[in-house]
Amino acid sequence: MTSERDLIVQALQATSVAEIQFNINDIPKSLPAAIVSLEAETGKNSTSKRYVDTDISWAVYLIVNAHMVADPDKDLYDLKEAFRAQLVVMMSRDIPKIIYYDGRMDGARPVRIARLELLKEGSGAGS
Repeated sequence: MTSERDLIVQALQATSVAEIQFNINDIPKSLPAAIVSLEAETGKNSTSKRYVDTDISWAVYLIVNAHMVADPDKDLYDLKEAFRAQLVVMMSRDIPKIIYYDGRMDGARPVRIARLELLKEGSGAGS
């Protein structure tokens, strides 16, 4: 688990992300920011008593400023593409699902968010 998360963090560090967090409930202080979250764990290769291995899925939230910015969608897309390129190099897999939405930081400042669903190799769209 930690080795996969470390690779995700390394891929994020190679982009223009100013802050990387692991607690989804904390508000980033600097933008663009990323939040890495463990989403699910699914058992695989079952025996009669237990699962031999698990598939781990991650979610990465990329957050960019949308206040007084000409094109926050382009900023978010460029950040996502930079992260995607690093992820393909470091983990040899692509991002199977991305959801874009608007949000607010500190209850007032508008932001644009991309939720990237990353699956462990061999599961879902990554298999």
